[in-house]
Amino acid sequence: MKIECAEKLLPLYETQKRFISIYGGRGSAKSWGVADFLLAKGAERTRRVLCAREVQNSIKDSVHKLLSDRTTFYELDGFYRVTDDKIEGLNGTEFIFKGLHRNPQDIKSTEGIDICWVEEAHSVSRASLDVLVPTIRNEGSQIIFTFNPIYEEDPVFADYVLAERDDVLKIQMNYTDNPWFPDVLRQQLEHDRKHFPNKYLHVWKGMCVIESDEVIGAFRSTDTWDCQYCVAFIDPSFSDKTDTDATAVSVVGVNKQGKILFSGMKLPKSISDEGTRIEILDFLQRFTPVESVIESQLADTSIFFIDAFRASERRYAIKNLWTVKRQYRNKHERIAATVIANKPDMLMLAGTQAAYSLEVARYYKGAPHDDCPDSLAGAMEQLATSPIVAEYAAAIKILKR
Repeated sequence: MKIECAEKLLPLYETQKRFISIYGGRGSAKSWGVADFLLAKGAERTRRVLCAREVQNSIKDSVHKLLSDRTTFYELDGFYRVTDDKIEGLNGTEFIFKGLHRNPQDIKSTEGIDICWVEEAHSVSRASLDVLVPTIRNEGSQIIFTFNPIYEEDPVFADYVLAERDDVLKIQMNYTDNPWFPDVLRQQLEHDRKHFPNKYLHVWKGMCVIESDEVIGAFRSTDTWDCQYCVAFIDPSFSDKTDTDATAVSVVGVNKQGKILFSGMKLPKSISDEGTRIEILDFLQRFTPVESVIESQLADTSIFFIDAFRASERRYAIKNLWTVKRQYRNKHERIAATVIANKPDMLMLAGTQAAYSLEVARYYKGAPHDDCPDSLAGAMEQLATSPIVAEYAAAIKILKR
């Protein structure tokens, strides 16, 4: 049986790990990929597969139709027999469908499961998880979770994504990993990317929604900056008066392991100061970002300072690609949606300026100083949403072929 498989899902066919978490944004083909995998496994030898979700009021709420559609797509109708509530293979393979919520005894009595697929796993309660996991106990059995993350504290995300475990295969999939991503969804995606960046990061990039007043706390560090590309974001001060905002600069990139690497610096003077601009340019030369963004609410001011930076960087062999961004959401919303939401996957470069790292780590909603975490949030958002970055990443993929 020849299966169409997104490259990101290939480890699914090879892993022996008991738990598999496949999570990310909309349009990534997670469900299609798992359905195809299970049909292939069921055709390979006799298996009993439980397809579960937290709430299933009827078979229409399940993945029954998806599996049925995929059997037709692969012309497996002669092998699999689809009934109203089951799918059965000629070799004895069986797909059954159950809801978990308020159904503990029925789940506990479900014997002989080889593979359990939990769809929309973000909604699974702690009580349901505590019943399900020990029920799946065949030798070599596996539990596959597929979901679009919502909150970090959701049990499946907390236990099988955030937790460091040797028995879990974690696969993050987004629309960029789907070679069959439809144009009709791309139009909505681009609209959200342009007009609703917070919605874009959650819906399409699979970032959690976080609302927290707690201090961010310290980050893990790394000695190596091994990103293929990065972006820089400058949250500038336009005044040198005492007690005004400082100038903050952040650079953010992603390494091959999917970790978000960052560094930054905080400067007491405004970018109207030549020395401050030189310090920023010296800092950026260490990282050579593909895009350097200045936050500004005023178009005329932006043009003036971009020209000033270009004049100051004439001494450098490598020039920056300067762009301007106007921020619309409040600072805490930006920081919560990016920095707080992704902290488990973030590493700060060792040797990062202490003033910068402390301000980021000590941030909380209402903190008196928030320029550094705000510039970090801006850089992360730009890395995820910038068309320039997307084109650069696509070019790298082409060159690797």
